[in-house]
Parts: sequence; structure tokens; C-alpha cells
Amino acid sequence: MQRIRTHRRVVEAEASWVSCTVLFFCTVYVVLDRDVLWSAFGVAALSLYILPIVSKWDPFQALPWEMTLLLSSPIVLHISEGSRALSGSIDWWDNITSISFALSFATIGFLLTLELHMYTDVRMNRSFSIFFVIMFTVAISGFWQTGEYLSDVLVGTDHLSSNSQVMTEFLWATVGGLVMGFVYGAYIKAMPWSRREVLGLIHFWEVPGWKKG
Repeated sequence: MQRIRTHRRVVEAEASWVSCTVLFFCTVYVVLDRDVLWSAFGVAALSLYILPIVSKWDPFQALPWEMTLLLSSPIVLHISEGSRALSGSIDWWDNITSISFALSFATIGFLLTLELHMYTDVRMNRSFSIFFVIMFTVAISGFWQTGEYLSDVLVGTDHLSSNSQVMTEFLWATVGGLVMGFVYGAYIKAMPWSRREVLGLIHFWEVPGWKKG
């Protein structure tokens, strides 16, 4: 049994590190490309990923691979927009990017609740955690759109082509935040105790009555 748990821990960490490596190189790319907004996104995501590992000095204390994959997906899609074969021939490519972006922001909001529990005296029950993730996603989307507008005005970029595009971004952010808020609420509640222990998520406790199996 112990061998199975050790093997699972190693596999979980390896899958997570692969996703993080993709995120790292994409962040380096946007930094070298002087893409300020996406550089800030990449640095923030990497910081949330590294904090549990550095604080515990344990390379296996990596975030779940599925969360890391969601964190890295929007920046990968953003870079791929430079490919005309993708963005030019696939009509719904921008919508896929917007959805991925919303899911990633929701993941960052969820990780903030997790790390607040781990490193501060803040305690949230599941209902408030869901609310926090939803509001964080919508709020950050608003700040992001403001940043893109300022970039278009001051630097001459072309992030926002129309008001319709801005409203579509807000719509996907709201939908993504709502969906992922409830998904992450169910995700932590349903996660077996053994996996929470392997991933270091036992710090994210709930009100009494949380399942341990």
C-alpha cells in the first residue's frame, strides 16, 4: 500500500512538473516579447505554483497536474494566436481562448483560497470559497480588459477590436467563474483523503462533516 501511494505521489508530481515546464517556457517567451499583461499572468501563475514547494522544500508538493494544465492553457493559446493557420482558419478560436482564460483565472482564485488557508489565519467554508472564486474571476477579467484598453491607447496594440469583443470576454469570464467555482467546490469535497494528503491539500479543511474516504 505504501509503495502504491509513493508511486502515485511521484506520478502526480511528474505530470504537474511537465505542465509547469510548459508554463515556464511560455512565460519566458512573452517576457522576451515584452508582452506586459501576459508576462504578469505567467509570473503570478508560476508564483502560486512554486510557493507550496519552496515553503516545504519538497519537490513532490506540487499542485495537482489538472490545475497546472488549466493554468498553462491560456498562455499557450495566446502564443498560438500568432499562427494564421489556427486563428485564421478556425472561427471559434478566440472563444476557446476566452474560455480557457476564464478557467485559468478561476483556478488562480481557487489557489489563492487554498494558500490563504495554508499560510494565513484566514478560514473560508466551501460556500464562501465558491463565491470568492466566482467574484475573483469576474473582477480580474475587468482589470485585464482595462489593461488591454490602456495598451491599445498608449502603446498602439490591437487587443480590443470592438465593444462586442469586450462584452464577449466578460460573458465568458462570468460563465467560466460560475462553472469553475462550483466545480472546485465539488472537486475538493469529493477528493479522497489519500489524494489530498499526497498533494498537500489537507490544509484546505472544511466545516465538520468533511468526508475522509
